[in-house]
Amino acid sequence: MTTAVRRLRPWLGTYVAIEAAADDPAQAARAIDAAYAEVATIHAAMSFHSADSDLARLHREAHAAPTPVSHHTWAVLDLALTLARASGGVFDPTVAPTLVRHGALPCPAAPPPDPRANWRDIELGDARQVRFRRPLWIDLGGIAKGYAVDLAVETLLAHGAVGGTVNAGGDLRVFGDTPTAMPLAVRNPASPAAPIFLGALRNCAVATSGEFFLGRPGDLGGCSPIVDPAGGTREARARSVTVIAGRCAVADGLTKVVSLSGRAAQALLTRFDATAAIVDDTDGVHAAPGFWQALGHANPPDVLHA
Repeated sequence: MTTAVRRLRPWLGTYVAIEAAADDPAQAARAIDAAYAEVATIHAAMSFHSADSDLARLHREAHAAPTPVSHHTWAVLDLALTLARASGGVFDPTVAPTLVRHGALPCPAAPPPDPRANWRDIELGDARQVRFRRPLWIDLGGIAKGYAVDLAVETLLAHGAVGGTVNAGGDLRVFGDTPTAMPLAVRNPASPAAPIFLGALRNCAVATSGEFFLGRPGDLGGCSPIVDPAGGTREARARSVTVIAGRCAVADGLTKVVSLSGRAAQALLTRFDATAAIVDDTDGVHAAPGFWQALGHANPPDVLHA
């Protein structure tokens, strides 16, 4: 008989909740400790705020010479560039200067970015060397949290967990043998204190990006935190985007593409075997093919009035 152990710790600019089921509580606790250690590694490597992170070194050095990074940072950059190519640049990790200008990120102690720079100026070379063709700043916050969730799940499995969940502030993955499916809820854009229950999750990953509670100092002054590489910032809307995929890193990155492209993102969702829904305060819920089925519904439910 398995036993589930739950823990909650602050990481990645949010709270990371981990639940693991194993043959005994001590084994589950060890698995959770190992998973948190990996989450801490991702936090240290890809923090925009730390002067010792891989990102900080890239900002300082990569325009001048190839710069080595950890295999985790390399993997996240590789996926970020894959999403950038596949989306035609709608997903672009080089929008950090816009976020810095609006006070959402601190100004790096590094050469100022070239205003012409974009994702195409990032080169991944041999031996995990990264080079920038021109000075630029990258923010991996739109994908690294999901990667950390995936890594935590892999670590839990490697340490004997047979099922569980990892939830990093809306980036969530459910895996393995769980007695019940995990309910999925998002905020109601018309009444953010009220949740909307969308369905239940089994053996999949989900990420949600919302634009609620903006307008405070340091929160972009009412602009959306999702920056359009082509048009810059825009006024925040009372809506959220939820993406379901096999990997949380993919779901995390695709929320930004769906937020900016709407229904035009369907081809990209199909390519990555993902599905999505947009919850809007005036238009209700717009779900892509397969979304409700992924949450255990045979037919679209009336979730706004359930």
